Amino acid sequence: MGFIICLLIIIILMLFLYIFILKKEIKRIANKVKIVRNESSNTLINKELEEKNLAFLIKEINNTINEINKKEINMNIKTEELKKMITNTAHDLRTPLTSAIGYIELIQTNDIIEDKKEKYIQIVSERLQKLSYLITSLFEFSKIISNDNKIEMKKENLIEIIEGCIANSYDDFIKENRQINFSHKNSKTEIITNKSLLARAFDNMIINAYKHSKSNLDIEIFEENGEVMIKFINKLEDNNLDIDLIFEKFYTTDISRTNGNTGLGLAIAKEFIELTSGNISAIKEDGLLKMVVTFTSDN
Repeated sequence: MGFIICLLIIIILMLFLYIFILKKEIKRIANKVKIVRNESSNTLINKELEEKNLAFLIKEINNTINEINKKEINMNIKTEELKKMITNTAHDLRTPLTSAIGYIELIQTNDIIEDKKEKYIQIVSERLQKLSYLITSLFEFSKIISNDNKIEMKKENLIEIIEGCIANSYDDFIKENRQINFSHKNSKTEIITNKSLLARAFDNMIINAYKHSKSNLDIEIFEENGEVMIKFINKLEDNNLDIDLIFEKFYTTDISRTNGNTGLGLAIAKEFIELTSGNISAIKEDGLLKMVVTFTSDN
C-alpha cells in the first residue's frame, strides 16, 4: 500500500513538473512570436521541447512567418519596380510632351504659313500618340506587378487572335510600304489562354517590330511534339541589341530610347504570355530577330 502511494506521489510530481515545463515552453514561444511581431523579425522559432502538439504549433507558426516574409519580399520588389518604372519613364514621357508644346506654340503664331501649320499639327499628333502609347504601357505594367487576381483561361482560336492583332497595325505597315505576312496551315489552332492578355502581348510584339525595324514582319504558326509555336521574324536593324536583355524591364538601346521607348513593350508581352501559361524566347540569326512564343496544343 505504501509503495502505491509513493508511486502516485511520484506520478503527480512528474505531472506537475511536466505542466511547469510545458507552460514555460508556451511562454517562451509566445515571447518569440511577440518579438517577431514587434521587431518585424524573420527569425524562425526553434523547438526546445519534444512534445508532439507543441512541435505542430511551432511548425504552423514558422510556416506563417515564412508566408509573411514572402509577401513582404514580394511587396518590396513591387514597390522598387514601381519606383524604377517612374524614374525610367519620366524622361521618355517628358520628351514628346515638351516637343508637342513647342510645336503648338509655333502654330499659335500668326506669321506662320498654312503648309507649315499642317505639318506642325501632324508632328503634334505623332508626339501625342507616342505619349499615349508610353502612358498606356506604364499603366499596363503597373497593373501587372500589382495584380494578384487569378487569370481566367479558356479555349481560344490562336489564328483569330493573331489576325485581329495584325489588323490593328496593318495600316501603319502599309503606309511605309511594308507588310505583315501571316502563314499558317490550319484555319483554327486552339490553345487554353486568356484572349485579352495574349492579344495585348502580340500587339506589343508587332508594334516592337514596326518601331525598331524597316522590314516586313513575318508571323508563322506551326505545331510540333504537342506544342504550338508562333514565330515573329523581322530584319534586325540594331546590331547593339543584347538578346539576353530584350525582355528585361526598361531595357533600351540608344536608338530605341531616342524613339521615346521605355523598354516596357516586350517586358509586358513576356509577362502576359507567361501569365497565360506560355513561354517566349528570342534569337539573332542571319541578320534577323526571331521571337518564338510557345504554348501547349489543345488539339
